[in-house]
Amino acid sequence: MTTHGLHIWAVLNLTPDSFFQKSRTGEHDFVERSLQALQTGADVIDVGAESSRPSSQEISHEEEWTRLQPLLALKKEIGSQKFKQCISLDTYKPETAKKALELGAGIINDIRAGESDELVNAVATHKAKIVLMHAQGRPKNMQDNPDYDNVVNEVLSFLKERTAKCIDAGILPENIIWDPGIGFGKTLEHNLTLLKNVSLFLKESHKLMLGISRKSFIGKLLKVEDMEQRLGPTIAFHTYLALQGVDILRVHDVESALQVKKITKELTLP
Repeated sequence: MTTHGLHIWAVLNLTPDSFFQKSRTGEHDFVERSLQALQTGADVIDVGAESSRPSSQEISHEEEWTRLQPLLALKKEIGSQKFKQCISLDTYKPETAKKALELGAGIINDIRAGESDELVNAVATHKAKIVLMHAQGRPKNMQDNPDYDNVVNEVLSFLKERTAKCIDAGILPENIIWDPGIGFGKTLEHNLTLLKNVSLFLKESHKLMLGISRKSFIGKLLKVEDMEQRLGPTIAFHTYLALQGVDILRVHDVESALQVKKITKELTLP
C-alpha cells in the first residue's frame, strides 16, 4: 500500500442545483474559489456545469458552455500551462469537451465513460486525459431500481471495454483514469461492495479515482440527512481509500482530504 502519490481533486460546480450547496459557485467567485483550492493544495479543480445528482435534468451544451465562461478568467489568472495541468472539465457532451480542450483544459471527466465517439476522438487529438466513470442509467432515473448480478465484475468489465475503445481511438493508456461511479445507479449495498473490493480495481494499470464526498449513500448508511454532518464519515472513507492505495480522491473539502493524505503517508512510508 502506498499513499504518497495520492492526488486531491477539488469539486467546483457552476450550477444552481448540485447536491452539495457549498460546491456551487458562480461568475462572481469562481476564480477566487479555484485559486483558494489550488493554494490550499488541491492538485486539480474538477469543474462541472450540469448537475449529475439523482433526478437531475440535462441541459443543452449551449447553456453548459455559457455557465463555463468563468474558465476564461481563470486561465488568464493562472496561465496556460497550469490551466492544462490543473483543470478537469466534468462533461459528457462532445461539443463542450471540444471547446474546453481547445481552451486548454487537460482533462475531461466523462460520467458516460467515452460513450461519445466524438468526445473520445477530441481527447485523443488533444493528447488529454480522460476519466471513465461507470453509471447504470442516467441521473434522472439511475436510482429508480439499480440491479446487478455481480456489481464488481460488471463495473470492471464495463471499464475495461470502454478503455479498449479509448486506446483504439488513440488515447494513451497512461491518460485513462477509472472511476467506479459510487452513487451512480447503485444501491447502498452496491456502493459498499465496490468499496470493499477496491483492491480489484487497483490491480489494473490505470489510475483509480473515487468520488464519495458527502454522498447520499453515507446518509443512508448512518441515517444522516444533514450534508454538514457527513464530513466526518467522508473523512473515514477517504482514510480507508488512501490506505488502500487509491490514486485520486474527488472531494468537496480540500483541507480535510489533505490531512488524510498527510496522516496516511506518515503511517505507510518506511
